[in-house]
Amino acid sequence: MTIYVGSLKYSPVFKSHCCAFGKACEKRGYSVRYIFSYEYEWMLPKEIKKKTIFVGHSVDIPSMLKDVFSPKNREKIRKIFLENQPTHIYMHNYHFLNHYIAKLSKKYGCRFIYHVHEPYVQDKKSHGGFQQYWLHLFEYFQGKLLNDTDIAIVSSHMASRLFDLRYPNFSGKKMLIPLMYEDLGNLDLETQDRKYITFVGPPVPAKNPEKFLEIVKYSNDNNLGLKFLLISRSKIKDTRYFQEKNLQVFYKEKISDEEFGELIKKSIAVLTPYRRETQSSVILVSYMYGTPVVSSNVGGLPEFVLHKKTGYLLDVNAKVEEWIEGINYIQKNFFILSKNCRKYFIRNFSGKNWEKYLDALLE
Repeated sequence: MTIYVGSLKYSPVFKSHCCAFGKACEKRGYSVRYIFSYEYEWMLPKEIKKKTIFVGHSVDIPSMLKDVFSPKNREKIRKIFLENQPTHIYMHNYHFLNHYIAKLSKKYGCRFIYHVHEPYVQDKKSHGGFQQYWLHLFEYFQGKLLNDTDIAIVSSHMASRLFDLRYPNFSGKKMLIPLMYEDLGNLDLETQDRKYITFVGPPVPAKNPEKFLEIVKYSNDNNLGLKFLLISRSKIKDTRYFQEKNLQVFYKEKISDEEFGELIKKSIAVLTPYRRETQSSVILVSYMYGTPVVSSNVGGLPEFVLHKKTGYLLDVNAKVEEWIEGINYIQKNFFILSKNCRKYFIRNFSGKNWEKYLDALLE
C-alpha cells in the first residue's frame, strides 16, 4: 500500500497533522510519501523532506491561482500517479490543484481522501472584509471537489452537522476523526515558568481579538497584575496591541513548532474568545503542552473544552469580569487542570490515536 499525504496551501499546523498520519501508516508497514507546498520546506525535518514532492508556493488565493495554472505543477502531480502508483492520497486544506489530484485518483484507481476543515460557515459576516465573500466561492468549489472525493473526514460533531447541511448529496464516505498531532509536548510542572495569559493570532475578526484587548485593559485598569502575550505569524498593524502595558507581542513569520511550544509552556492559560469555530487547533495544541484554556462556548468548542477540567467555558458575550473569573479559576487550579489537559491530549489527539481509525479509513 502506497500512501501520499500533504497540503498544497501553506498553513503551519497542517504539517503536524500530515506527519502524525504518515508516521502512523509507516508503523503499520505502509509506504508513505508526502506532497507539500514549497512554503512548508523550512519546517520539515530532513527525514520528511526526503520523502516529499514539493509542488507550488501557495499561501493565499493569488498564489493558488498561479500554481493551479502552472504546467510544471501539474506534471509533478501526474508523475506521482504514473511512477509511484499510490493507493491512497490524503489531502489537508483546500487547494484548486486538489481537483486535479482527485480526477487523476479516479483515473488511476487511487482513493482520494479529503480532510474538510471548514465545511460551512453560516455566519460569514463574522469574518469581515473580503473573507466573508470568498467563503461563498470556497464552499461552492469545495462542493465540486467533494463530487470526486471517496472519503471526507471531519473532526467534530459540529463540523459533521455543518457538512450535512451544506453538502447533503455527498455520495462518498464521511468519517468523524479528531484532529491529531505529532506529540511534541511533555509535562514537567516543576520546571515550568508560567506567567502569560496568551492569545494566538493573527487577530482576525472571527477570533474576537476585541475581547482579548478588553480583558487586557480591564486587568491593567484594575491592577490585577496579569501578564499577556499575543503570538502571531502575521505582522500586527493595529497599534493598540503595542500601547497596552503588560502585553507582549511576539511576531515572527516563521515560528517553528519548538518555538511555539516554548511560548505555550510559558502560559498559564490560552484565551480563545472566538465568535465562530468548528474545532480549534489552538486549543488542542495548548493541551499538548499542558496549558488550559479560557474559551467561548461557540460552535464545536464545547466538544473539546471540558468546563473546569481542561479549561473554563463562557458565553461569547460574557462580561469582562466573567472572563477574569475564568482566568482566576485556571490560576487557582492550574496543576490539576494542566495534568488533565495533557492526559486528554494523549488519549484523544496524539498521533498514536490514528491506530483506532486506520482500518476503516484504508480498507
